[in-house]
Amino acid sequence: MKIYQVDAFTKYSFGGNPAGVVTDASNLTKEEMQKIAREMNCSETAFVLPTTNSKADFKVRFFTPSEEVDLCGHATIATFHVLFQEGKIKLDCKEKLVFQETKAGILPVYLIASSEGKLDRVVMGQRLPEIIETSNEISKIAELLGLKTSDLELNNLPLQIVSTGLPDMMVPVKDLKTLKKANPDFIKLGKYQKEKGFVSIHAFTFETENPNNDIHTRDFAPSVEINEESATGTANGALASYLVENKEVSLKDNKIIMKIEQGYTMDRPSEIVAEILHERGTVKEVKVGGSAVIIMEGTMAW
Repeated sequence: MKIYQVDAFTKYSFGGNPAGVVTDASNLTKEEMQKIAREMNCSETAFVLPTTNSKADFKVRFFTPSEEVDLCGHATIATFHVLFQEGKIKLDCKEKLVFQETKAGILPVYLIASSEGKLDRVVMGQRLPEIIETSNEISKIAELLGLKTSDLELNNLPLQIVSTGLPDMMVPVKDLKTLKKANPDFIKLGKYQKEKGFVSIHAFTFETENPNNDIHTRDFAPSVEINEESATGTANGALASYLVENKEVSLKDNKIIMKIEQGYTMDRPSEIVAEILHERGTVKEVKVGGSAVIIMEGTMAW
């Protein structure tokens, strides 16, 4: 079986977030997909299957090393980058639209051409945001992150579990220095996440390493055996939606673009671009995109 490893949300090798990609998984069982994901040991491995819905072009399933998840942003970027490179998607216009069938629904994926006609980036549509819960356990979350309660104070923003495909808790942190020193108790945090029914803590601040970016994030998901992830598409789509719905960004324009950096503490700098369409602060469309680099391809045999 042919398999790839792809660095997503970066234009450079050894940056971004690695994902495994299998573009022909039609003969694999769920158990084999899980074992392959465990063997690859990326935060997620994506498997492309024939679609079972006439509205979709591809069916994609996503597995962490320990379990299947409904959706994965960086693995989506990686998957459609590889499908283009294999010639399974033709870039015959400036913006090619295809649809992927996932356990989070049928979602649009846009392949954006460069001025030379090559693939510049992949942009993934997400579900409209759902604010599942506002947490008042601020001191508990701070303790789990190895921080103080006062460290989680940023413009009076709430701690909220938000989903645009996967439930993640948005945690505001007062500044970059504090966010960088977060040192979670991963065993306790993983148990807490499972008890509360969300996947990751997505901690953020508005100070950035790169002055061209708007937000710096760190993502902790020990509940699915990912202590920290260097780029998260779904969580950053949820974050951008959360910032719009909490009116933390200017709502003057109906289309809001946010450049989000992640992975710096892991020496894997990533850049994620989130696009939100809204009407008076109500989110109408969520997109997250970025570039990708194939870092390895080969054959897996068993």
